[in-house]
Amino acid sequence: MWNKELKEALLNVCKKHCYQDAENIIVPEPYLPYVPENWNGILVLAESQSSAHPQYWKQVKKESILERMQRLGKYPRELSIGPWDDGTIKLALQAIFEGADLNNLKLEDVAVSNAVPWTRKGTGKNLNPDEQMQAKAAEFWKEIFNVWKPDIKALVVLGNVAKRVMRNAVLEKYRVLELRLPSPNAINRVSGMFNCVDLKTRFPEVEKALHTLKIIEKEKQYQMKVFFACHAVSHGVSEFKKWYGGKNSNLTTNDNG
Repeated sequence: MWNKELKEALLNVCKKHCYQDAENIIVPEPYLPYVPENWNGILVLAESQSSAHPQYWKQVKKESILERMQRLGKYPRELSIGPWDDGTIKLALQAIFEGADLNNLKLEDVAVSNAVPWTRKGTGKNLNPDEQMQAKAAEFWKEIFNVWKPDIKALVVLGNVAKRVMRNAVLEKYRVLELRLPSPNAINRVSGMFNCVDLKTRFPEVEKALHTLKIIEKEKQYQMKVFFACHAVSHGVSEFKKWYGGKNSNLTTNDNG
């Protein structure tokens, strides 16, 4: 997606923002967002990569600095961003596209990354980015956006960490959709209170997205994914209709941009 000169400039930003105090960081290098060749202007940001996959980190540590800074999307069919790879975010976005009647938007054309491009070392569990990491991430993204100058049509941020980082980083006013972090531990506590069949009846956009993506009930965390997609539809369809001119785009919404 990037030409040679721009990519080199962005990699120089990554080099500049390598984590100096790296005792509690798995690898010090930040990484570039994954941006597909036919990018549709949507950038999705989760929180940070999980520390709970030792085989993945073992492989990453064997790579060169330049490879580590370009590691998203390197492996077949995976970006190494958990809630994207497991289908949670894909289902949520597809449900928004279905509800807003935006057939021209494709998941394969969405850019994806994490708001915090470093991961804390965990002792058997995944640790949230601390305040210092979040502050450094905001400075990193400020410079990335300043060099990249992306034509962002919609910025989707997942969770409070991504929300704080972007609020401190984004100098221009983008169209922002703020969703909850799709953490199984948090969402499963609530999703189990609802009947999944009833949710799909009340949110037909989610049912359509399930069929489009061929997600079946036997899939891992199926109920959580459905529940999160309903949350995304509730918050996102009216905004995407307004931004992209879908049907009923004159709905009254809070304008984030």
